[in-house]
Amino acid sequence: MIVELIGKEAGLTFECMHIVPGRGDCSRIHPHFHYVDVLVDGEFDDKRRIVHLYNLKAVIKRICSLFEDKILLADYPESVQKVTEEVLHYRIEINNKLYIIPKTDIFKIKSPSLNIEDLTVYFANELALDLKNKEMFNPLNYFEITLSEGHGQRGKIRIESK
Repeated sequence: MIVELIGKEAGLTFECMHIVPGRGDCSRIHPHFHYVDVLVDGEFDDKRRIVHLYNLKAVIKRICSLFEDKILLADYPESVQKVTEEVLHYRIEINNKLYIIPKTDIFKIKSPSLNIEDLTVYFANELALDLKNKEMFNPLNYFEITLSEGHGQRGKIRIESK
């Protein structure tokens, strides 16, 4: 049995900004409005549920809150992006530009890039950690995450759970 959460309708959204190494429009700080769709496949439990939707939504919203209103900073090599951590801010050199941004405005994501593929993988890995909590979730066969960054662009990943 499959159960889905549709991000736009369920309020599973976040807005964040990032800078992509290179040229063109994406080489400056720019925003994306994201929404997250989640599909889970599993067996009925004794309450005739696959997953407790309230718990699943709460986990997705927690992950979304990590990104909300932040400037994302990935683990690009120093040849692409040089980051110096100061007391109250980060000094970021990228695309021949210098940014000095307060630490409170940054989310340093453990990811090799900020492309939609790597953001989707990061999000799915975060969710997988929570889904392993046997007290909150029954074992699933698999789950899928679809992460949209607008403009018809999205990443999708399927994680086998068994």
